Amino acid sequence: MSTRELIVLKFGGSVLADEASLRRAVHEVYRWKRRGDSVVAVVSALSGATETLLEKSRTFGDSPAPEAVAAFVSTGERYSAALLNLHLDRCGIPSKVLTPAAVNLVAEGDPLDASPTGLDASRIHAALDEGRVVVMPGFVAHDHSGHPVVLGRGGSDLTALFLADHLAATRCVLVKDVDGLYESDPAAGGPAPKRYARATWDDALATDGSIVQHKAVHFAREHELEFELGRFNGTRPTRVGRGPTRFESGGERVAPLRVALLGLGTVGTGVCELLRQLPEQFELVSTAVREPAKDRAVALPPELLTGNVLEAASSGADVVVELIGGLEEAREAIEVALRAGSHVVTANKRVIAKYGEPLRSLAGRGGRTIRYSAAVGGSTPVLERLAHRSPSSVRSLRGILNGTTNFILGLLGPDTSLDEAIGQARARGLAELDSSRDLLGLDAADKLRVIARELDLHLPDTPDIPRDPLSAESTRRCRNGAIFRHVASLYARNGSSSAGVLLTELDPADPLARASGEQNVVQIEYHDGTSEIVRGKGAGRWPTAEAVVADLLELSRSLSGRGEEELARLEIREHGYRSRP
Repeated sequence: MSTRELIVLKFGGSVLADEASLRRAVHEVYRWKRRGDSVVAVVSALSGATETLLEKSRTFGDSPAPEAVAAFVSTGERYSAALLNLHLDRCGIPSKVLTPAAVNLVAEGDPLDASPTGLDASRIHAALDEGRVVVMPGFVAHDHSGHPVVLGRGGSDLTALFLADHLAATRCVLVKDVDGLYESDPAAGGPAPKRYARATWDDALATDGSIVQHKAVHFAREHELEFELGRFNGTRPTRVGRGPTRFESGGERVAPLRVALLGLGTVGTGVCELLRQLPEQFELVSTAVREPAKDRAVALPPELLTGNVLEAASSGADVVVELIGGLEEAREAIEVALRAGSHVVTANKRVIAKYGEPLRSLAGRGGRTIRYSAAVGGSTPVLERLAHRSPSSVRSLRGILNGTTNFILGLLGPDTSLDEAIGQARARGLAELDSSRDLLGLDAADKLRVIARELDLHLPDTPDIPRDPLSAESTRRCRNGAIFRHVASLYARNGSSSAGVLLTELDPADPLARASGEQNVVQIEYHDGTSEIVRGKGAGRWPTAEAVVADLLELSRSLSGRGEEELARLEIREHGYRSRP
């Protein structure tokens, strides 16, 4: 695989309180996916679901067959895994559910407290090689006869550790509702218990088992497998393994970031909804809209609404999220926010393409940051992947950078005209009423300029980048059954660069030819001969909103004192998390 690490994330019922909380799992999955890691997500049933199913099974008699009970209660994990897959898909993150039967996850013993013994990992690796997140129901396996069995209370922990061991994962993180492992329950009252920075397997076994399943810890100790235990978006998890034991003072408690949101359009509404589901992370303090009195899909208190964009931008919030679109008004709002001492997150590729350098300079002078991963590719983490490589290491980049035109081109055929395809894109919320910047290739060209800035390359102004506009005439040849895509390309040669957005016929084997609907696919080639493919959805409310929130969560981590770069250094210095070679 081309990714740097394989991480197993486990989400328990304490985190998955209800269906809406599955979005937290999406954020955490995307946190690691956009770093370039391969991700396997193991999910428990939603909070209380297993107890409800067990209670229901008791209505069928005092002693129903254990095999029948196991088959029934296992539906809780299958349900949450399928739901998480739907949430990931909506946000444009390629994923695939693999059931225990699909990977031949075999367990032996009591059908209600079995122990896993075997796994065929080939389908997991195949899905990861396709760039997909693998979602698996925890707690569930099957016996040698194919009958469902479960792994005991808290068994999703064991599923995650068993997978991490058999997949030779670099990391295994148990995402809980606490920020680490404590000697006793920190919510129980009395003197504050000590928090482990590092704990031995025996330390974990000395706890009451409510945070991590003891059976899973025994497995980890037997196989010398280290793992982490921490909270959503955490930066200081407890590492459980060989040790030595080390405590640290205080827990990981960060004050919510105060957010001013500029714009409540398609993407802004999505961002607003997601932020309000993360009250411990973010507090919405101001929202700028063009018509404050208008009824909206998301209800906000009147005192949070203003019709003055610059007033909201200068409010002194910790971070200003710019989603008003356009050029000059957005540029002015970003400048005002930075001068007022706020960090900025934006999805505005036009502003970054034209004014990115002076805005970054202004942010730097004030000790602030401007983040804009959503400006290129929605939830397709192109800029994030480039950030992990030296700018001079990139030889070329080619890809589908506009999800709207990709959706439109995919619809063209003998019975579907360009105008009809555009109409369907608008009906799906993938195209604006004025979609000329998409069709003319200007949107993709803006994104190329943003990418070029990240690579220290110079490109001409957006209108001067060679482009093939999509028109009834130019797309006539796209209706003969061949595969045509609007391909954006950037080449670096001997210190110079060239770019274009051209209507190109592709071979069916070309990875770009597999981009369907509003999907983006980008192929990056490096001077060392390696390459990678980055996939995701590049248009629509939820993919773009997910990228914006990912930037906000990253900012929150960096302001907690343990940012991504420091975490990366720690990972390198400590040589991963597996004790054995």
